[in-house]
Amino acid sequence: MRLSDPFPLTGQGLTSVQTIDWPSLARKLVRDVLQLEPHERVILSADAYCGAAMLEEVRAELQRARAIELATILHWTPALAALRAPDGCKIDEQDARREDEAMYALFGIADVFIWLQSDYRHPYRTHATGQSEWVLETWKGRSIHFHWFPDPANPDPESEVNKAIDRVYQSAVLDLDYVALRRAMRAIRDRMSESVVCITNPAGTNLKFKTTSRFHLNDGDASKAKAATAISARDREEEIPCGSFRTIPDIDSVDGVIAFNKGFGFPAAGYGLNVNKWFDQGLRIFFEKGHVVRLETDGDQTKLDEEWNAQTGDKDRLGEFVLGCNPLLKPVPGSTFQPYYGFGDGVMRLTIGENIESGGRNRSSLHRWLMLIDGTVKVGSETIVKDGKLTKAYAG
Repeated sequence: MRLSDPFPLTGQGLTSVQTIDWPSLARKLVRDVLQLEPHERVILSADAYCGAAMLEEVRAELQRARAIELATILHWTPALAALRAPDGCKIDEQDARREDEAMYALFGIADVFIWLQSDYRHPYRTHATGQSEWVLETWKGRSIHFHWFPDPANPDPESEVNKAIDRVYQSAVLDLDYVALRRAMRAIRDRMSESVVCITNPAGTNLKFKTTSRFHLNDGDASKAKAATAISARDREEEIPCGSFRTIPDIDSVDGVIAFNKGFGFPAAGYGLNVNKWFDQGLRIFFEKGHVVRLETDGDQTKLDEEWNAQTGDKDRLGEFVLGCNPLLKPVPGSTFQPYYGFGDGVMRLTIGENIESGGRNRSSLHRWLMLIDGTVKVGSETIVKDGKLTKAYAG
């Protein structure tokens, strides 16, 4: 039996098909990103059947840093997932509430949360997603979300494409010039702050909105000092590989259209209205004075209207603007997937609907990521992104 990520113990009969430098990745997270201090109390969230090598190295690094490994929350296997609700939480409402309360109490005595890889090949939730987000919304600690996304269209972790994506992730963490990235992200923030942003793409997107002075810079710093300045749950979390530049626009200022004439090569993550099936039929989302006023398709307009009308809450609001800034998260030949769901240089994400995690006020049954991989961003006469790439003045 061969695995691309075997648990690093002898006598299991497993042979690695690729070597990833998990020890260096663990050191980067614990020593450089978290800047962990002695006796800080840590909770891990991990899948013992996927990413076990990273789990082992992180645990070892926690010991070297003299941290306290408070608990490890293990992800669900297929048998365990079958005994829980689709969102990964307990099925019985009272049981779920009691479990939430227990988790909240556990986090109450923790300083740090490290969320390691999940196995995204499975159709079920491998952990209680809503539960952890609810806890982190008000928790005062700091966290790392260490993702290792394969190509969603290719479930085989040992395929040459996914092994190449693994190497991209490793490079984007270990070889990144963090100083240059931070300088570039701050330059973008300073130029965009309290300004009108215009986004276009070849499919017909032409969207404008005004920003506030509030931004989240996912720049690889999850130190205690940075977390102390947090305003939202997003500010207390660093996603690694890093590189996402985020802001919630002045939502009443949003005007124009987000347009697609084909899919962007991988699923639009989220929940609610399944926009994925509409991309190749043409999809246009029109905003006026901050609200979606209509959706158009060149396909079955009646069906699209029906599915849109089934959504509830602030479905008609722009939730967030995200811009990828990591120059090492480069697409892999043979895959249309943008590594790490678009934190690479110049990739954009426009979220519609729910935005609680980023400190927004939108509450909705809808939360979808709309990716623009060939878009242009202008602030006044200055171009920040041109045809899906950061311009030289703003590149890390």
